[in-house]
Amino acid sequence: MPQAVVSIIPLDDRSVNYECLQMLGEAAGFEVRLPPKAWLGTPWRIGEMELLRGWLLEQAQSANALIVAVDTLAYGGLVNSRRSTDSLETVMQRLASLREIKRSRPELTLLAFNVLMRITRSNDAEEEKAYWADYGARIFRLSYLEDRAAMAVAAPAELEEIAALRREIPAALVEDFLAGRTRNHAVNRTMIEWAAQGVFDYLIIPQDDTVDYGWNIAEARRLRHYVNEIGATDRVSIYPGADETAMLLLARYAARRAGFAPRVRLRYSGAGADQVITAYEDRPMTEMVKAHLGPLDGVVTEALDADIVLFVNAPAEAQGNGPEQWALRLNEAEIAALSPASQAALAAYRRHSSGATTLREMHSVRRNLPEFVRALAQEIAAGRTCAVVDVAFVNAGDLALGELLTRMPTLSRLAAYAGWNTAGNTLGCALAHAVIRHLQILHGATPEALAAHARFLFLRLVEDVLFMARLRSQIAVETLPTLGLPITLGHVGEHTETVRAQVEQRLTAAAAQLAQERFVGARLCAGDTCITLEELKVTGVELPWGRLFDLTMDVEADYAVA
Repeated sequence: MPQAVVSIIPLDDRSVNYECLQMLGEAAGFEVRLPPKAWLGTPWRIGEMELLRGWLLEQAQSANALIVAVDTLAYGGLVNSRRSTDSLETVMQRLASLREIKRSRPELTLLAFNVLMRITRSNDAEEEKAYWADYGARIFRLSYLEDRAAMAVAAPAELEEIAALRREIPAALVEDFLAGRTRNHAVNRTMIEWAAQGVFDYLIIPQDDTVDYGWNIAEARRLRHYVNEIGATDRVSIYPGADETAMLLLARYAARRAGFAPRVRLRYSGAGADQVITAYEDRPMTEMVKAHLGPLDGVVTEALDADIVLFVNAPAEAQGNGPEQWALRLNEAEIAALSPASQAALAAYRRHSSGATTLREMHSVRRNLPEFVRALAQEIAAGRTCAVVDVAFVNAGDLALGELLTRMPTLSRLAAYAGWNTAGNTLGCALAHAVIRHLQILHGATPEALAAHARFLFLRLVEDVLFMARLRSQIAVETLPTLGLPITLGHVGEHTETVRAQVEQRLTAAAAQLAQERFVGARLCAGDTCITLEELKVTGVELPWGRLFDLTMDVEADYAVA
């Protein structure tokens, strides 16, 4: 089968929306084409929509498939989709090129996703309109309560709170926010119509940072009803997620091309964990898996011969805050060894953190991680395709699970691991990677594709476990207070290069140790092709948005073809 060309308009310039797509595409055996990063949106820069449109039209002439983040073409990126005041007419004019492309090349696979706009729950305007700094938490609360009232489940005290919030929040701000939502909802609905008409071969409407009630949830209900009404359930999925969506569409294209629909068996780390609803989602974890299998035409099965075994480390009680784990582990002696500035900052951080929930999950006896890892090792030894979905904590992998995994001798034989940001992000990423790795095993792969798989697996372990769960928290506690900063994962301003250098130094050393202990010398095979890993090395470490929350890096691999 000749190499397919897949051209992608990403959501923004962060690693999960750019470098990760490149690696996964290489693992699938594709030539992945991406526009220049400088054209993509950031919190302080609107994407170059006209340049991106021209690039897409050019790519459509020769690519086998296009994956398009509608919000990038429509608004200039994910962040600006929340800030833009452009009219619906202007936005739809920008998207007309998608219909033109399908009309001129109907045989081209056109996959798209259009984010259902989030409602951020805190007073933080970093990625929102300016008024979110003062009224964000209250607007979120109003949204939540008004939807509860609309669904006839609000208590009398909640109805009183709605009236109080309406008095506290300037009406003009609520009107402005809802006007943006109305426009974006109209775009969501139109994209669903285009999918039903065949403009898109598949469309995902990912619900960004969601909960169980809210104006956004009401929109999702209306959209799901509309999808059912027009008979588009085989072409449209709506579920919690965002940054992982292009990865899942990439896996869909690979699976469809190979005539493969995954059957997935689930294994949880604790009894009852399948029923826990994580912090930024609206449904239990098993239902999340089913939803993410939609674009892959996949199903959940209990069969022992399932294609993929998904090991899900879900919360036992409530999802903890991943970045807090390391700080909450510190004992009195370790705290005393910190600088005075770090001790003072840590005390303030602990007072304002959600530490109770995190501590409960860290010490829960309702998840048995040693048994979970033993079962994983047995399935790997039996030759099954196994992936780990690590969602017990939000915004980082489980520190305790990471320590067990990095001691597992067969770690390099995992098909996939993920433990970053939200449960939806993690699940879609791990599932996409696992599908692509399973396709390698079924149909063979080039040495370069095998190396790309190893690089992506290593990247996720390094970023989600070593960095997110441990090193960035260490740096936030030990380094930031000495620079006069609070403990934060947000912007570090003029200290960006100092902090970046700290991250690079510590992360490179930790990654080198993991590579030496668990990857160097490992043999990876697909069909008749095998490689032996000789070196995996982290390079190009950057803080793309000037904050510890995000990381960009590359992984270089040296290997011998067996």
